[in-house]
Amino acid sequence: MKRTAIILVILAVAGLGAFRVAQVISAKKAEDPKRQGAGQAPLVEIAPVTQGLVEEKILRTGDIAPHAQVTIYSKVQGWVEKINVREGDRVKTGDVLATLDAREAEAAVAQAQASMEAAVARLKQVKATSQEAIQSQIQQAKANLELAESDLKRARDLFEKNFIARQQLDEARTKQNVVKANYDLAQNNILQKTWENDIALAEAQVRLAKATLDLNKAQLANLVILSPMNGGITKRHVDPGTMVKDTAPILTLMDLGEVKMVVNVIEREFIRLQKGQSVQVTVMAFPDRTFRGRIAIITPALEIQSRTAEIQITIPNPGYILNPGMFGKVEILLRSDPKATLVPIQALITGEDKDFVYVLKEGKVHRRPVEKGISKDTVVEIARGLSPGEQVVTAGHEFLRDGIPVRLAAKSEKSK
Repeated sequence: MKRTAIILVILAVAGLGAFRVAQVISAKKAEDPKRQGAGQAPLVEIAPVTQGLVEEKILRTGDIAPHAQVTIYSKVQGWVEKINVREGDRVKTGDVLATLDAREAEAAVAQAQASMEAAVARLKQVKATSQEAIQSQIQQAKANLELAESDLKRARDLFEKNFIARQQLDEARTKQNVVKANYDLAQNNILQKTWENDIALAEAQVRLAKATLDLNKAQLANLVILSPMNGGITKRHVDPGTMVKDTAPILTLMDLGEVKMVVNVIEREFIRLQKGQSVQVTVMAFPDRTFRGRIAIITPALEIQSRTAEIQITIPNPGYILNPGMFGKVEILLRSDPKATLVPIQALITGEDKDFVYVLKEGKVHRRPVEKGISKDTVVEIARGLSPGEQVVTAGHEFLRDGIPVRLAAKSEKSK
């Protein structure tokens, strides 16, 4: 009985060994394409090369920021008399935000106004009297000259008759010379129009007075602080009664009618972007909404170290629902091709140095190198190497070589 059991064990071990040897031989036959090909052609599945829409997009994240933000200062020093807004208030361009005490500035304007009026009156007087005064001087000088010449003639007659001494004659001649010089000077003044200098000086005084008046009016106007843009008040820095200088902020104002995002793109993406290009934006606060923006600014140069460029995206915000600080994502379309060449992703074989597919032609397969583009769901774009309508192998690649005949699976036969 014991001997029978031993014989049965030996037979079982021998049978198991024979079974394993048969398995190995069968596997080697299956792995050897030459041996399989000697029997029949490999079985493959195929699919046509098609055309379809391919869009290449990038996704970037960033923070929502105001389109513009200004901190409002006073241009002049003074006491804050009134502030008309608080945080959260919406304002429009030209709205009065705050006013400073204007009493001193108003007095300065009144004083400058009076000075200008006086300068204008002085100019009118100079214009009216300058030429007349010179004409009067000429007449008086002429009369004095005629009198001096008469006195000189009489002195000569008396001297010739020895009634007066030579000294008296010399005195009359000297007086005549002096009077003649005064007359010539008055004549020269009328020729040179010297009164025009007086008029020019008076006109300059008028311009100086006007400039002083304009300056004081500007300083008075600066006491009324206006909004430079549409937006919202985000910070009020002072209250009425505060003495402010030109270095002290009064209000912070943000333009929220349009907001922006600033993101970075790499060199390959940078060259495909265009100013004004439409983009789609989503924010975490509104996950079910999509906002449309546009590329407003593209930095003209890449940053050397990171090899990235900064772009600014503007987003209309008519309802003021997008607030600075919100986190958002922007989707940017780099390329769109409605007639891209597509193959099933299973057809593409990635080699060590290049990609290729097997193309079925007249019952045989041919290995063809291709240049792939981007993948989309279950298909991949072929940028170069295939034409729409060709047939490519999608299954059964493991036994294929360039130029060998193949058999089509029943599924592929039906789809042809």
